Amino acid sequence: MKPSREEMETIIRIGRMDDTAIISTTDTMYMTKLDKLCESSDEWTCKGVNTCQGDVVEKHYECPKKFISFRSKQTTRTLTDEQRREMAERLKASRNAQDT
Repeated sequence: MKPSREEMETIIRIGRMDDTAIISTTDTMYMTKLDKLCESSDEWTCKGVNTCQGDVVEKHYECPKKFISFRSKQTTRTLTDEQRREMAERLKASRNAQDT
């Protein structure tokens, strides 16, 4: 049985003397993001999958600890209308390329 949205969590473990970070998640949104990182980079690996009644309920990932960062504040970008149009065109072209 899959966890409810309220029960989903992501835990990052970084040992002070270790070079790697271990990420355990039950959140499907983060599983998707981390799976994509594993596909695109040799430095990200999926170390294990826990299932319950055939459903994936938890995954464990490993990456260099230097990939984990903490931000001091949220940043926002102010874009001109031209920049927004250019970004929209790039996104549309990227989506079209994925569909073919």
